[in-house]
Amino acid sequence: PRLSVKISLDSLQSVKLSYNRTRQYLHLVSNTSSPSPLDIWVPSNKYIKPQIADQLAVGYFRNFANNAYESSAEVYYKDMQNQIDYRDGANLFLNKHIETEMLRGKAYSYGLELMLKKNTGKLTGWISYTLAKTWRKIPGINNGQRYASSYDRTHDISVIAAYEIDDRWSLSAAWVFASGSPTTYPVAKYEIEGSSTVYYSERNAYRLPAYHRLDLGATYEPRGNKTHKWQSSWSFSLFNVYSRRNAYSISFRPNQDNPSVSEAVRLSVIGSIIPSATYNFNF
Repeated sequence: PRLSVKISLDSLQSVKLSYNRTRQYLHLVSNTSSPSPLDIWVPSNKYIKPQIADQLAVGYFRNFANNAYESSAEVYYKDMQNQIDYRDGANLFLNKHIETEMLRGKAYSYGLELMLKKNTGKLTGWISYTLAKTWRKIPGINNGQRYASSYDRTHDISVIAAYEIDDRWSLSAAWVFASGSPTTYPVAKYEIEGSSTVYYSERNAYRLPAYHRLDLGATYEPRGNKTHKWQSSWSFSLFNVYSRRNAYSISFRPNQDNPSVSEAVRLSVIGSIIPSATYNFNF
């Protein structure tokens, strides 16, 4: 079932309320101490029940300056049942019965979403900010206490802008920021009968470094392009302008000079600026 209600206060402002219940029959399970490909999709079966989510949202929306600007503020709460996660020390490698390594419980999330958008003029774009938390509580994990979901993002910011220089050239820029993903780190190492054993923190007690990136772009359209049957354009872009080395994962290994000391190693999929050029056409 889904329900959506809009209450218009006047021609410029409104309040919206919504409720929906959804079910999902595929589960994405992530290992909190390793990157993909140990993230797997698991279908519902006689051991794993379908996920059930109930979400309630309330928002306030207002336009300004003859609808040139749009603004919104929305809060939401989501309750999730039949969540699954790996038990501590799960054996994942070539395991044909992966459901035996999983535990079941609940999750819930809540947050605030803000947006300001400019629709008209040479300069258009929007600024959005989300403050959110997502928690899981699964018996047998973290001593039964709640812990952050692997997809928890406390802060999420997007700044998007487009500027039309003339009828041929336009520029664009996008900057995004997000809190680092929760992860589980080893916090101690000790030896038992000559072999080293690693002791891990509570589930998802740490976070990767924050993610942020700036992209720039320019688009060129030939003069009179919009009146022709054959329309074309050139797009030029710079991805990750300031070469941010966002961490995909962080692993630990013995230091080469002193094996008794562990060091953190950051894996970055993209760590440099990437230029591109694209020719587009349609007819």
